[in-house]
Amino acid sequence: MRQLRSLIMVIMITLMASGTALALTKASFDVKDPKNQEINKKCVMCHLKENKSLVLQWEASAHAAAKEGQVGCYTCHAAEAGDEMGYQHEGAFIKAILSPNDCAKCHEPEAKEMAISHHATAGEIMASLDNMLAEIVGGMPSNKANMHSGCWQCHGSVVSVLRDEDGKPLRSKTDAPQMDYNTWPNSGIGRINPDGTKGVCNACHSKHSFKASSGRQPENCGKCHLGPDHPQKEIYEESKHGIAYFTADKGPGPEGMNIMKDGKWVLGDDYNAAPTCSTCHMGSYVKLNGSVAPNTHNVGDRLSWNLRSVVSSKLNRVTFTDGSVTDIPGDIPPRAGQKAKKKTYVREGDKLKSSIEEKTIESVVSWKERRETMQGMCKSCHGVNQIKDFYSQFDDLVNLYNDKFAKPGAEIVAMMKKDGIWENSGFQHKLGYTWFEIWHHEGRRARMAAAMQAPDYTHWHGMYEISRNFYHEFLPEVQELADHAGMGDKYKKHIEELLKKPEHLWIETGGSAATMKLIEEEKKLRYNQ
Repeated sequence: MRQLRSLIMVIMITLMASGTALALTKASFDVKDPKNQEINKKCVMCHLKENKSLVLQWEASAHAAAKEGQVGCYTCHAAEAGDEMGYQHEGAFIKAILSPNDCAKCHEPEAKEMAISHHATAGEIMASLDNMLAEIVGGMPSNKANMHSGCWQCHGSVVSVLRDEDGKPLRSKTDAPQMDYNTWPNSGIGRINPDGTKGVCNACHSKHSFKASSGRQPENCGKCHLGPDHPQKEIYEESKHGIAYFTADKGPGPEGMNIMKDGKWVLGDDYNAAPTCSTCHMGSYVKLNGSVAPNTHNVGDRLSWNLRSVVSSKLNRVTFTDGSVTDIPGDIPPRAGQKAKKKTYVREGDKLKSSIEEKTIESVVSWKERRETMQGMCKSCHGVNQIKDFYSQFDDLVNLYNDKFAKPGAEIVAMMKKDGIWENSGFQHKLGYTWFEIWHHEGRRARMAAAMQAPDYTHWHGMYEISRNFYHEFLPEVQELADHAGMGDKYKKHIEELLKKPEHLWIETGGSAATMKLIEEEKKLRYNQ
């Protein structure tokens, strides 16, 4: 017993003495190094007492079962010498908060794809109406609760430490940096990390199990993709795809989803019962020629429409000569060699700073090519004509929303801004909220539902609410503010001309006599009224 105690003491002293030497993450990634293995064992033994479930999650993970050697606590949590987030802890120099740079040591392709994805930029919401509604309208200068417990938990915070007058991090009794609780804990997918990277892998692959299978399941995406302004979770649940998934066996077998499979998960090989979110937007699938299309961590690769903006537009992905990537809207894609502007956000201290640069385009993936990539996945289950006709239905709905409501509404808002009637955000008047909800809530619901085959969300939660609010809230409120500003005649004329267009003529009478006769006859027959 004395010999065992002596051995443990020797190991602890050795680890403490070698803490500085082991502070490089490059060294910590040598999973066969006996020193690293001993540190990992020490972490496990202590945290079994402090955080047992955390250790059990790791013990059941692919990291713990790695054939080359266990990927343990120190493997990932080791900090570089000089890292202000690092601190000495039980003989090892570590950091608590990890970033995609750490994961990239082993998962470089996935980290690179994530870095140029829409997910990675989700934290860049500071200059948005959404952010204003949460931080200013719904918040207080001295209280960020609506942000740190709301928006930032999905979009991501700018993770920050508390600092002294000289700008140095404040430290706890254990020498760990004291975090600004407004920004941490946070697992928002577009989190801006202390090292300047954007994104967080455990938003989808929960620590410390880090299962690939968790990212495949729609419940995972549902943390953020739900609610009145982006109800993809509810839309998926209503769709035939969602029904197929929720009624399928989740285990292996010819009719199962094989959802917990380790490693690759290929549609048409490992499963065939239903698609999940990751199947369509990220997943690998067997092509018609028998080859396998690769998966991707760039969730926007297969999107051909922007369904989030006031007016939807086609999306072309461009890569610049410096390797940076952005989306450029338009039916006609730009060409390689042309110049284009790109807005970039870079971390400076604990703030994000934006800059706009003109860059040279190196390559272009047009909206048609992005659509073809998505359709390649569709072909695993559907015929070519069915896919083509579905996309025609989808395009029609987006164009209906654009042409009948979004473009006329945006034109009126632009007029009001030019005339000084609409000031700044517009939220100081009811009209600002009405217009925001038409495009940001109802308009998104209709468009996204058409994209994912959810009829109730397309009509009753979408186009029905858009039309009701456009005719009976938006236009009357526009006229009221114009009257108050002494410009009533101008706006009355504009609205009258708009309502004379064929798609709006019904508003004069409430419908034709012939149509109403049919409706009354049907009502008698069906409801005896």
